[in-house]
Amino acid sequence: MVKHILSISNKRNTNDLFLIVFLLLFFSTAAQTQDKITDGDTQKVSPSFLLQEKVRQWVETQKLRGKEKADWAEQKSNMEALNKIRLKEIEQIDALIKAAGERLSDATNKKAELLAEQDKLRNQRDIIEQRVIAIESSLRNKLNIFPDPLLSKVKNEVERIRDKGNESSLQDRLRDTVAILSAASDFGNTMTVSNEIRDVDDQKTVEVQVLYLGFSGAWYVSKNGKNSGFGKAYEDGWKWTEDKEVAQPLIEALEMYQKEKSPDYVPFKFRGND
Repeated sequence: MVKHILSISNKRNTNDLFLIVFLLLFFSTAAQTQDKITDGDTQKVSPSFLLQEKVRQWVETQKLRGKEKADWAEQKSNMEALNKIRLKEIEQIDALIKAAGERLSDATNKKAELLAEQDKLRNQRDIIEQRVIAIESSLRNKLNIFPDPLLSKVKNEVERIRDKGNESSLQDRLRDTVAILSAASDFGNTMTVSNEIRDVDDQKTVEVQVLYLGFSGAWYVSKNGKNSGFGKAYEDGWKWTEDKEVAQPLIEALEMYQKEKSPDYVPFKFRGND
């Protein structure tokens, strides 16, 4: 019995263990002389039996406490392990939040850059639009000096330019102005021959060939050479003047231009240059 108690109680306090052993030895000796006391028909339980029962209950209680402490220690260990896992998860979440914040900051900065670029482009567009408006206004004032061969090349563009209520996009308007300016530049730097109808005396009309030297001047002659003259460009349009002396040198110049005659020097004075 003592041996059993010692094996169970080896984790208990030493003084308590000694006390238990002493009491067990004492009452075990007493139990050998008197296990039971008989009083008539009534049997009384010996003190040694009661002590053993108390000791047994105490040992069971200590065993239960020990189990509870062991369970608590295990739970504590599990809680500590779980807490470490939670802390690791929190660290990971904090890292994700930090990364998301950095990405948000980058996105915010990128958005600010894009808005600034948008404002810059809008300002540039406003500048371009003002220039297009100025060019359109200038072109309207100069369309009168555009002769028929030039107008025929940019007919649609000129019609849109003349329309002040044109609701075309800025891109289309810019394209029109560039087309007209390009055609006008080419015409101004080249020699152009055109067949046109010209008014002559007695309100008659005749077909003539016109030689344009850009916008600097033009000369015309009919196929039979009877009608000839020169023209000059003014702000309100071209003005034509009949001049018989233009016919012969102009016919020769046209033959050379059309390669019907070998190139040669033509002593030809154009009054249109005055």
